[in-house]
Amino acid sequence: MSFLYNTLSGSFEEKLETEHLLLRPYEDGDEQEFMRLIQENTLALCPAFAGRLARVRALDDARSQLAQLRTDWDNRKQFDFGVWIKESGTYIGDITLKNIDRSVPKAEAALYFTGWPDMNILAQEAFRAILSFAFEDLQLNKVYMRCTQYNLACSQLAESCGFRKEGVLRSDFRGADSDELLDLNYYGMIRDDYEQETQLRESDSKALV
Repeated sequence: MSFLYNTLSGSFEEKLETEHLLLRPYEDGDEQEFMRLIQENTLALCPAFAGRLARVRALDDARSQLAQLRTDWDNRKQFDFGVWIKESGTYIGDITLKNIDRSVPKAEAALYFTGWPDMNILAQEAFRAILSFAFEDLQLNKVYMRCTQYNLACSQLAESCGFRKEGVLRSDFRGADSDELLDLNYYGMIRDDYEQETQLRESDSKALV
């Protein structure tokens, strides 16, 4: 059993529910919707998810990918959540906590949603649920995100959820099918930021009652 498995928090709920959404690990039978969303959003997923695009070209590829994500979850190597609208059962996106470093501890968040920017409110709702999972259940001290300078939706989502822009990583990323080196915006949220953001939203909610 891996070192990561032994050092992560002992138990936690796999399914997360918000007012409008259900977030959970992928299961058998999810492969068709998983592949459909990828194929319908190919341009939006490049270059950040070029590897997933390359791996999932047919239904059998999608099954294999989901099986690997389940294995990674069970070994606590990374935590990949599919996102569904509860009322309609519509699959709308994916959020992953990966590159887990237990010495801090911290993890990188990566995500995509169909229909951005129209999906922005639901993306915020989903992402805040993942942040709660990261800081409360996994007991992480930091979550960070990296996105290209062209990915305005991701940058705006990070900032709207309380992340701080910590810098620009110059010529730090190369897409799978490109020779161009891209700058990455680096966003971080530490535990203090998360607690302040949570308290602020709770205060705002009470003020509206």
